[in-house]
Amino acid sequence: MTARTDIPLPAPLSLPTRLLHWGVALGILVMLAYGLALQWVPSGPARTASVQVHKSLGLLVLALAAARLLWRWREGFPPPGPARGAWERRAARGVHAALIAASLLMPLSGIVRSLAYARPVALFGLPVIPQIFAEKQERLYALAAGLHDGLAWVLAGLVALHGAAALKHHCLDRDGTLRRMLGLGR
Repeated sequence: MTARTDIPLPAPLSLPTRLLHWGVALGILVMLAYGLALQWVPSGPARTASVQVHKSLGLLVLALAAARLLWRWREGFPPPGPARGAWERRAARGVHAALIAASLLMPLSGIVRSLAYARPVALFGLPVIPQIFAEKQERLYALAAGLHDGLAWVLAGLVALHGAAALKHHCLDRDGTLRRMLGLGR
């Protein structure tokens, strides 16, 4: 399949932009799968250890997502790809904004969930946020847990939509957008 050469494509994205994008994307996919798999781990030491790993990985994804957002503010948002209709540009902006928001809110809701359970937040055993409640805060925990679980489904849907749009650009439009995100030439 050859890319269309009649559609002007903006300059390739910078290496930090691509690394942060794919790092966050991989982190989100791993965390969604890990979180889903946690449902089948029975209570006990193995589950506790698995949840701790999930929390630690979530903190890493949060750090990457925050770095990506800061990089975007510093570098500016990449110029849009080939010209599209107004609805498609609005949809792309909306999905990108929702992905950024969800990639930050998801781990933050996990942190609140852990703190509301009267637990500290640790990164592979190193304390990051101390325990702030002496006992479980039922209402706050329920709110954070509901938000965390709901955001998992929202994030999964957004990732699927974003991936489908990337494939549309690559397979149907043949406009080089996916190649640009991979750091490849036209």
